[in-house]
Amino acid sequence: MQDNQAVFDFLSHIQSDPGLRAKLNEVCTADEVAAIAAEEGFRFTPAVLLELFERCNEAPLARSGLMDEKLIRVYLQREVLQAS
Repeated sequence: MQDNQAVFDFLSHIQSDPGLRAKLNEVCTADEVAAIAAEEGFRFTPAVLLELFERCNEAPLARSGLMDEKLIRVYLQREVLQAS
């Protein structure tokens, strides 16, 4: 659950940081998102993010330029995800 919190803490920055959004839109995988998060000081494994994608019925890969939208959709479901 602590890893989930690290993911949500990271995701909370996406909408307010255009540079981060741009970086995320250059990647397509959870591994790449986790690496960007680590650069920003947030540590979680790609497996945690993949589990959240699955629980939100999101595909494990994003099409080019759409990772930010996928991550924002996961973030918007955080309350439901944290409760279960």
